[in-house]
Amino acid sequence: MSVIDNVDLDYIHNEIAMDNSHDAINIIVEGMTDAKLMEDFTIEDKCSIYHVDSRDNVIDLMRRLEAEGKTAYTVAIVDADQNKIMGETLPAHMLYTDTNDIETMIFWSDAFYKIARQLFEASKTPDRASISAIRKNVRIQALFVGELRLVSKRMGWYLSFKDSNTKKDLDFKKFIDYRTMKYGGDKVLVEAVKNHSKLHKLATKDVMTEILILRKEKHPSVELVVGHDVTKVITLALKHVLGKEETKNFNREQVEIVFRAAYGNDDFKKTYLRTAMEDAVRDCGISFLKN
Repeated sequence: MSVIDNVDLDYIHNEIAMDNSHDAINIIVEGMTDAKLMEDFTIEDKCSIYHVDSRDNVIDLMRRLEAEGKTAYTVAIVDADQNKIMGETLPAHMLYTDTNDIETMIFWSDAFYKIARQLFEASKTPDRASISAIRKNVRIQALFVGELRLVSKRMGWYLSFKDSNTKKDLDFKKFIDYRTMKYGGDKVLVEAVKNHSKLHKLATKDVMTEILILRKEKHPSVELVVGHDVTKVITLALKHVLGKEETKNFNREQVEIVFRAAYGNDDFKKTYLRTAMEDAVRDCGISFLKN
């Protein structure tokens, strides 16, 4: 059946809870782009893919199904979104992405070599080593932002990385030198995010103290780096350092389209998520993932 284009939670709940045919696997994801990506990895007549608009909706729906004992033929996927570090517990048959989100799964996969050649000037990417070096620098810049995101979440500071009224993203040029793509330092980052969030009374030194505490915990960067930050750093680099004539004005959304288009089934087959999906519904005896 493939992707079901209906995001009403009661409708989806009833479709799954009342289905006694047991001839297909139900897959629940956050958004339409996630559903379309998952469609590329699954056998059409062996699964139904539902998107429910948000992470919270996925969790709410799975908790309802779990309470009714209706998750046997269902698997749900959500971005980890740093919540694993926060100690979140998930309902049965609900899985995290390998890294913080889909975009970072793609970023750390071999698909990034293809992405780099599509986006960056050929002179900047003569070989895999040069692309790996670019990926390392992007990771480092995005990691600093990811640390601040987690600190804000932990402390309940509600720092904003996108203006709630204008929907304008945080300007990464405020803390990354666009000419060298070097980080301007924690203080510069914190001040930029405070100003973007209009939280001027929050003490910068208190935020920086919490960042240092987090670093001492030594969490792996795959749990901290956020996909939107990765693609924002790449957008900045395209415009000023790395971009081809046709890609230098790409925005974050356009970069993320390139990410998802480059990610194929061979990449997905190497993930823990794919194995976990198979394991979650193994007793059903339905082969629903492409070879």
